[in-house]
Amino acid sequence: MPVHKSAVLVLRCQDWSESSQVVHLLAREVGRLRCLAKGSRRGLNPFSGPLDRWVLGEAVFSLGDPNRLGTLMELYETERFDGLRRSLPAFYGAAYVTDLVLALVPDVERQPATFDLTVETLRLLAGAEPKACQAAAFAFAWRLLALLGYAPPADRCVDCGQPLEAAGPRDFNAGLGGFVCPVCRAKGPVLRLSAKAAQAAGFLASADWGEVRRVRLSEATAKQMRAILSARVEELAGRKLATARYV
Repeated sequence: MPVHKSAVLVLRCQDWSESSQVVHLLAREVGRLRCLAKGSRRGLNPFSGPLDRWVLGEAVFSLGDPNRLGTLMELYETERFDGLRRSLPAFYGAAYVTDLVLALVPDVERQPATFDLTVETLRLLAGAEPKACQAAAFAFAWRLLALLGYAPPADRCVDCGQPLEAAGPRDFNAGLGGFVCPVCRAKGPVLRLSAKAAQAAGFLASADWGEVRRVRLSEATAKQMRAILSARVEELAGRKLATARYV
């Protein structure tokens, strides 16, 4: 069974037995995977105690069949995002980020840009003011969809290819996976983004993180953005994300 060494982010931990855990990892050099951490719940182990989510570290693990659990052999912790546990908005934002990664990122497929984006977002959430966490979480969602090739074209109809108005409201068809023109709007149910919400979505998808940190979304804009992102993720993942309602 090949042995790998990589920077990893612990996404989720589940008790496996009285002494071991199953950990969901995002590894920079390998991608998303599940490993058995034998003995992690014992007092003395190679992981400095029971593993917890939202920990960044350097890990050694073996991985054979991608459909089976790998084995986590060592994990040296380098960063712990403690701010995520001190603020409820930051906690909810991090939980949403985690659910998006687990739902959309393919198993055992090298995703260094996704890894870097996830770590960067958790760092921002851990140090952000509570009112900034919502925008950061939505910014991550738009950027993750883009990295995975699921982002809708912003300037043309996803169905017929006709250019969309540069400014103004947008209609989103979840089944087609993008914005549609007035003619194609009749082909299926749509969700509407107001002109202000559409502008905010475009900004969050591309702005510098320092600018994202200063964004405060209105309740109406956040509601529209949440609805469209939830519809798109449900279409791709085949299920709703329970954490979306809390962002």
